[in-house]
Amino acid sequence: MKSPLGLSLVAAALLMLAGCAEATPDGQPDSKDLFEKSRHSDRAPSTFHDDVQRESCGEIDLSQGEQIPPQQALACMDAAIGERNVELAVSSPTTEGDPIITFYRTSADASGVEMFSNGEYDKFGAGDWIQATCPATMALAVREGCKD
Repeated sequence: MKSPLGLSLVAAALLMLAGCAEATPDGQPDSKDLFEKSRHSDRAPSTFHDDVQRESCGEIDLSQGEQIPPQQALACMDAAIGERNVELAVSSPTTEGDPIITFYRTSADASGVEMFSNGEYDKFGAGDWIQATCPATMALAVREGCKD
């Protein structure tokens, strides 16, 4: 007969391991999980939850100092501006390594790119969302930034 204490310890260990499967080595949640959590965040601007169906230009998890690869993601976004509703999701680390989740979106009836940046997971920041309108192309947005 197995002891109740032994079974409890095994159950606790399994629960701990299950929790680790969704975290990175530094203890942060996996970027795929953060993309999904961000899409459903109650703290996002109301315009983020517009219920428009969008094609995906991908989900990118950047490392410290990396930029969005121009060949695929930027080309996908630039081709959609004013033509289709698309979204590109990007996770990039702060200086301290906390994830910032940013969604770039285009729509068939707009000539630019809309950016929604989620700072909820930045332990040293304000934890707010930022919404901005970017220049006419993603290549410019990455190089020059967006305006509030």
